[in-house]
Amino acid sequence: MTFKLLTSVLFLCCYSFGVSQTKNEQEERVKVNEFPKVAQEYFNKLPNQLKLLRFYRESDGDKLSFEAKFKYKKQHYSVEFDANGILEDVEVLIKKKDIPKVSFETILKYFNTYFDHVRFIKIQKQYINASHTNDLQFINFVLDDSINKNTHFEIIADIKSNGKHLLKEFTFKSNGEFEKSRPVSSSSYEYALY
Repeated sequence: MTFKLLTSVLFLCCYSFGVSQTKNEQEERVKVNEFPKVAQEYFNKLPNQLKLLRFYRESDGDKLSFEAKFKYKKQHYSVEFDANGILEDVEVLIKKKDIPKVSFETILKYFNTYFDHVRFIKIQKQYINASHTNDLQFINFVLDDSINKNTHFEIIADIKSNGKHLLKEFTFKSNGEFEKSRPVSSSSYEYALY
């Protein structure tokens, strides 16, 4: 195989991988009985003060997941499950001022290093269960006292680089260290807002 052919093949593989990583979710509201059975049970055992509880099915073409969105103690939550009803994460909508100062400085340093301009669209604290507690216990743990116990921050931002604007989703560890990013398509932009 010639060097030129090998380079072309590698370029196409990398390009295909990059394109497939774009967040292009389609979200539709569903009835509770269309939600995975095991996850349905959790919402019967959570505090009665949940408001605006709604259920959604999401698909990005490759993966099917389910999400419950609600308001609790004046905060907006989303709880995401895989197709089998296994918890993927819990997210809480926050503002910039809610990110601890040291973490926020690290996040800003990342953006200032790699982009000409950034505008935050949506910021969430993200909680991923890395403990040995079951999913229901973990959800209750987050609802009981979620202050500064998150594992990640998820930020959807409009970034500008080399004169071009791009909408991307960024994931940072709780200390502000960059972990990953992916473009967000305009068709899934409306779902980014809550």
